[in-house]
Amino acid sequence: MMENKDLPLELVLIGGSSGSFVIFEEILKLLDRPLSCAILFVLHRGKSSLSELPKLFRSKTQVRMEEPQHLDPIMKNCIYFAVPDYHLLVGPDERFYLDGTEKDFFSRPSLDATFISAAQSGIYIKAAMIFSGASEDGALGMKIIAERGFKTYVQNPTIAEVERMPAAAIRTHGKHHILTENVFEEIRSILYSYST
Repeated sequence: MMENKDLPLELVLIGGSSGSFVIFEEILKLLDRPLSCAILFVLHRGKSSLSELPKLFRSKTQVRMEEPQHLDPIMKNCIYFAVPDYHLLVGPDERFYLDGTEKDFFSRPSLDATFISAAQSGIYIKAAMIFSGASEDGALGMKIIAERGFKTYVQNPTIAEVERMPAAAIRTHGKHHILTENVFEEIRSILYSYST
């Protein structure tokens, strides 16, 4: 049996906007032991955002957290937060690329930029998830990920603080798994499950 360090890199992609900050915080609390994957959080943040999310969330989990810089390698058992004013792209060389091109849905970072680049990278996507938000960003990226055979999860719009983002994802591709009221139990099971 291969040791964890010898296993191929796997990604979990988590995105949201308005109403998702608290959800991200609750997800971090679930991470009470090492991960076999890298988790990428993409939250819409303004250019003027000065808060460093790893510092803000450091009391929530013991898993390593970072805001990746250009060409940083993507590591297993690490949580990454997209930095403000750049799209966070995933490269086929298992490195991050910061991209300052035009905003998507008035946002940089955008969910679509990260999700689509991850889908095209050749790296295995263990899961992609989308939560509350006030734009339709992420819907296309989730569709592409699902069509490549990876598992995709969308918060039930009826329980989202802002339903537009998850509703758009469902409207764009109707085969996503819908997360229920037991959302955090489901997420923990997903994060610590073995890939098949």
